[in-house]
Amino acid sequence: MVTAYPRVGILADTLARWTGGIDFLRMCVGAINAVSPDSVQSVLVPSRSIQKSVLRTGKNGIKALIGRTITPWEPIPKGELVDALTLSGAKIQIAEFRETRHALADVLSKRGAEVLLPCESSLGHSFPIPWVGYIPDLQHKQLPYFFSESERRGRDKRNIRLLRDAPVIIVNAHSVLSDIKEFYPDLKTRLVALPFCPSWYLGRHSDRSAQKTGAKYRLPQNYFIVSNQFWKHKSHETAFMAMRYLHDAGHHVHLVCTGKKTDSRWPDHFRYLEDLIQRIGLREYIHVLGLVPKADQLAIMQHSLAVIQPTLFEGGPGGGAVYDAISLNVPAVVSDIPVNREIDIGAVRFFSARSPEDLAEKLIDLLKNPPQTPSEEETRFRLQERQRELGRCLLETSSSILS
Repeated sequence: MVTAYPRVGILADTLARWTGGIDFLRMCVGAINAVSPDSVQSVLVPSRSIQKSVLRTGKNGIKALIGRTITPWEPIPKGELVDALTLSGAKIQIAEFRETRHALADVLSKRGAEVLLPCESSLGHSFPIPWVGYIPDLQHKQLPYFFSESERRGRDKRNIRLLRDAPVIIVNAHSVLSDIKEFYPDLKTRLVALPFCPSWYLGRHSDRSAQKTGAKYRLPQNYFIVSNQFWKHKSHETAFMAMRYLHDAGHHVHLVCTGKKTDSRWPDHFRYLEDLIQRIGLREYIHVLGLVPKADQLAIMQHSLAVIQPTLFEGGPGGGAVYDAISLNVPAVVSDIPVNREIDIGAVRFFSARSPEDLAEKLIDLLKNPPQTPSEEETRFRLQERQRELGRCLLETSSSILS
């Protein structure tokens, strides 16, 4: 018997403002489409009003006067969003709405959506369309020193409202679920941890030759890759120091880094990393490319020796870089923080977080004993099943709040 699943609207608001969020939206759309193609109705994107732009500009002016860091105004990159969602294989439509709950409900009704997900902020009990909450992580609880007091209060306020109002909340990992129960013990909302699901179809979009990609970015022959935004908690310095130890041991391989160079909370962090590269004498061996198109990033990764993931915190196992590595059948060497230990597929090795010495040891072992990766066919089969598992989880969660 064929199961009748609800028609789902995908809310692309704050998630569409950063590459990891876009990857998560693509993963959800692809998974739902794999199980029930008719269930993906529209991807909802807020249109920015003049009033809100003026308000942000005014707030930034006040912040500048009192010496605080301003908040950059970044409209949702619709072209990037469409390109990323196209990789999911689903036929999607982008629908804009003015930023009011009434306008959102009106668009959902016109599009025939029965459920809305993932919602990072509460829509309240009176919202006419059932909605699924989403909490990406509790980084402000685990790494409070990376946030100001006002930022921590703001995140707590948003999460408490969400936990109070949402009929169900999805998270990317069991470790996030455990964090919610630890830090908000009095809020008993139903929580659903999504299965770990790298995308099987990314390999189809990364078939650019090593020669073409290497020529475009002037890449070396043998390199590892770190594919993270240059945020402080990503711990690039661990990878850089590990490369120093590799060179000291006679392994003169390179490191390529892709990702946005800015961290709004720590505006001097990228400059610190540039100075570190200079101090350890590896300017010719560490190549910082910045943010590159997704197809290029995948091609660069596919031709690497392995992905290095030195992160100190993630909301999902391994972060987006490891999802991509497993999709492309590329080995990964990953920090052993709890959420990363949930990775249960792919050629993955773990090292002690914050330890460049241990990372270097694991990289040297990988160079001497390259891992046996499964065939492309086996990887595709396993990841397709994971995708269907995720799709069923999202659709069954959506169905559960309709009754």
